Amino acid sequence: MKQLLFLLILVQISFSGYAQSGYVRDAMYDKYGRDHEKKGEDWVKNAMSGKVDPEYKFPLMVKMHNTSYKRGEVRDESDITYYVNNAANKFGMRAENGSKKKKEDMLIIYDYVANSMIMLNETDMTGMAMNLNAFMSGDAIAHRNQGKADKQETNNDCKKTGKTKIILGYNCEQYVCVNKDDNTRSEMWVTTKLIFDMSKTAGRGAMTGFLGYTRGVGGMMMESEFYKNDDLEMKMEVTKVNPNENTVVKTTDYRFSH
Repeated sequence: MKQLLFLLILVQISFSGYAQSGYVRDAMYDKYGRDHEKKGEDWVKNAMSGKVDPEYKFPLMVKMHNTSYKRGEVRDESDITYYVNNAANKFGMRAENGSKKKKEDMLIIYDYVANSMIMLNETDMTGMAMNLNAFMSGDAIAHRNQGKADKQETNNDCKKTGKTKIILGYNCEQYVCVNKDDNTRSEMWVTTKLIFDMSKTAGRGAMTGFLGYTRGVGGMMMESEFYKNDDLEMKMEVTKVNPNENTVVKTTDYRFSH
């Protein structure tokens, strides 16, 4: 949790012009104490050592609408566009929300070959590359490299219901996944005509509750509802798919912080 919180700090400040200021150092002091300055600075250096390819190509685009709920009422809505390259094990994402405030255009690319997260500010053409290994324990890295599932996923019981429907022209089958330990349930419509492991796109929390299940059922979710204690907490709907997207992102056009 300590490292996850600090990742959020880095993401927040990296595109506000403060990446080279004392804010990063102060954040590390808060987490590790001022008597551990060297340890904190070494960790920051490692965390900001992500590798970047000159360009990233994405042949598939998927746009999703996400809605979160609290006590039966809509709490938040957002749209996320994913750019996918399954063969290269890379994907990009651009999030939009309903805020009317002026916001920077952000594209985040996950490179699971280099284990890097590349954050690109498309407004001022700056970038930052994070080393994902810096936010994982040695055991977690070993489990990932061995292809082992997360412990959280082992308690999920997923079954087909036999129901089918067509979503955006794709034949989908319904799965219901239950985790009795957490008292959660996910109801998903999955197509095998598109492959995109969305479980890599989310951290812990309600979002992971249904995204993480895709590893157990294969294919790609086109719709999903996540319930906690029988209360609806999250709903996802794919609103657009372009299997011939051919998006190319040239990172050489950006100025990177180190």
